[in-house]
Amino acid sequence: MSTTLSWAWQNPWIRLVVYLLLAGLVFWLLSWVLNGARTAIGIVSTAFVFSYLASPVVRWFEQRRLTRALGVVVVFVGLLFFLGLATVLLAGMTTQLARFVNNLPSLVEPLVGWARGLPEQIGRIELPPVLLEALNQATLNLQTLLQAFTQTLLRGLQSLLAQGGNLLGFFTGLLGGAFQLLTVITISIYLLYDLPRVGAALFRAVPLPYQPKVQELAQKADAAFGGYVRGTLLGALFNGVLISLAMYLSFGAFQGFGVGVLTQAMSLGFLAFIFSFVPVLGVIISAIPALLLALPLGWLAFAVVALVLWVCNQIQGVVWPIIMGRTTSLHPVTGIAAVLIGGSLFGVAGALLAVPLVAFFKILYNDYYLNSRFYQEG
Repeated sequence: MSTTLSWAWQNPWIRLVVYLLLAGLVFWLLSWVLNGARTAIGIVSTAFVFSYLASPVVRWFEQRRLTRALGVVVVFVGLLFFLGLATVLLAGMTTQLARFVNNLPSLVEPLVGWARGLPEQIGRIELPPVLLEALNQATLNLQTLLQAFTQTLLRGLQSLLAQGGNLLGFFTGLLGGAFQLLTVITISIYLLYDLPRVGAALFRAVPLPYQPKVQELAQKADAAFGGYVRGTLLGALFNGVLISLAMYLSFGAFQGFGVGVLTQAMSLGFLAFIFSFVPVLGVIISAIPALLLALPLGWLAFAVVALVLWVCNQIQGVVWPIIMGRTTSLHPVTGIAAVLIGGSLFGVAGALLAVPLVAFFKILYNDYYLNSRFYQEG
């Protein structure tokens, strides 16, 4: 029988069918595992990503001959401080938005009144009947649109305010419960403390002949992604500080430079910092609360805040590519093109991963292709 199987295995079509069946079986098993353990995989992946991002802080402590455990404690104390500060700032933002919700009908009423009186204003001018009918219909549509916009905005803001300003509660809901959040934190502590040993254990699974090359590629990938993370954090921090300062000056010009205005400006800067990690859409999302809070101050304040936000956006558009270019060794145009192409092809995930992938490919291009025999000799 073994002779028959050996003879059959010589047939390339039989081998192709067997390989396809094995590939299908492996794919089915992976799908079954991923679907069945989706929550567990998400928890472990979240903990691993956080540990990887926080590991440079722990290494900084080790380089100064301090214990790794101390670095882990500092990371999580800093995380708790960040969540507490975010809760305080967002609570203040919630109060401001609650006032805006209460005043929104009175703010929109002049526009609705203007829309209602528009037919009378138009009636004083001799217009063709067809054009007059079209303008009257447009007026009714405008009135309906403004009323619908008011109701939609009210419901959206009230739903947002119902969640409170608790960022910890937001992350808890995002992860599907307090137990999962605690599990993520627990795994993160273990991973962050034992990350070098975890990496060494995974590295030992690689066959010995390929370990030097895999280690070299891993170091280059870590340099590319680490540079991207550092650049993103610096860019987000610059964005948050810039928006805080700009909003403090803008709102202070109309409300006075008091503690309340400073807290509000810091809240808006914090939102800008958080949404800076969302390419393209983050700028728009972070600007909406500032524009909403400027409406009760009058149309002049609204115009000033909108203009200042536009100027800040232009400044960010210049500074951000410079930061990313220095931390990832990419030209600013290359970074912008990578974000635009990645976002167009794969959405937000593509925009987030585009720059580190291009930086990694540039490292491979410089270190391998330019030194290859094919490049030098053709």
